[in-house]
Amino acid sequence: MEARKRFMSLDPTMLPDPPMPSYTFTVYHRDVFEKSKFKQYDSLLENRLSRGHARASYLALVLESKNAQGSEMRELVPKSTATHFAGANERPVRVTFGCSKDQTGEQNFSASTSGIVGLGRNVKYSLPSQFGGNLMSMCLPSFYSGKSSILSFHTSKWKRATSAKLLPNHVWPSYYFVNLYKVFINDREVSVSPSWWNFKSGMLTGGIFVDTGTILTYFPHDFYIIFRDIFRAEVRDIHMVENPVESFDTCYNEGPNSRDLYFPVVTLYFGSVNSSTMLLLSQERVIMHYRGLYCLAFVGWDRDQSVLGMNQLQGVGLTFDTSANTLSFDLDACD
Repeated sequence: MEARKRFMSLDPTMLPDPPMPSYTFTVYHRDVFEKSKFKQYDSLLENRLSRGHARASYLALVLESKNAQGSEMRELVPKSTATHFAGANERPVRVTFGCSKDQTGEQNFSASTSGIVGLGRNVKYSLPSQFGGNLMSMCLPSFYSGKSSILSFHTSKWKRATSAKLLPNHVWPSYYFVNLYKVFINDREVSVSPSWWNFKSGMLTGGIFVDTGTILTYFPHDFYIIFRDIFRAEVRDIHMVENPVESFDTCYNEGPNSRDLYFPVVTLYFGSVNSSTMLLLSQERVIMHYRGLYCLAFVGWDRDQSVLGMNQLQGVGLTFDTSANTLSFDLDACD
């Protein structure tokens, strides 16, 4: 709770924006600039979840309509990620990260931002493509962090200890698909064939991609039900509520005695099971504290693709190397 209070008390007009090397920008969490619209943190979080749900609904619409990036498409509103501020050339510029194109009109842009930046893969209008580089690195600040982080092109300062393969997809060329292999909750495997994560129907369906604009992680319902049931079975001595809050189906409360709660860890393996392909997710990367409850920050949806969202990647250094076709993860890199 103290972290929330500190976050809500931040003055966005006093944020540092130090000089940066070429192709490197300062990044803050979007909510740092929007929190003044809300009286309390839960209202801010509700708005964030609503924004993430809108992003997921948009993705579902695109995936369902089989309208790949590059075809003629027009969106009603920009769909943005949860990082928001970039400073360059000693002149602060506020930019919303996202994937939209063909945007005009006041309804599409907030007066607090200067525009929208696309970070998609292999599309000519995205910033990585315009910079002509194969390397992009970023760290997404955690939800309670008021600290700055960085977005860089042509370089990465992280060790890149854990890596997944980036899988090109000619149907969805701008999405960053990865080679998820197995999922564990504590020591229990979510038992499905590794082929579950393969592309299907000529790459139109299947697979899992990273999307920092989606707040939660989305799994197809069939897999999610298995995942959720194992998670529930692994939770010890924490009361699960019968009527969880909206957007979630698995929530817990701390009971009458206030105490530290420890939830199962979720481990993702990419390509094989070893330490160099392991992304270990724990506590706030697994559970979201919302309206006094602790809710599983993974959800099921009616799509064949899976989406690895920002809640799981907060505070993680991400290095996208499209020449080597790798995405590297470094935990606790920016907080």
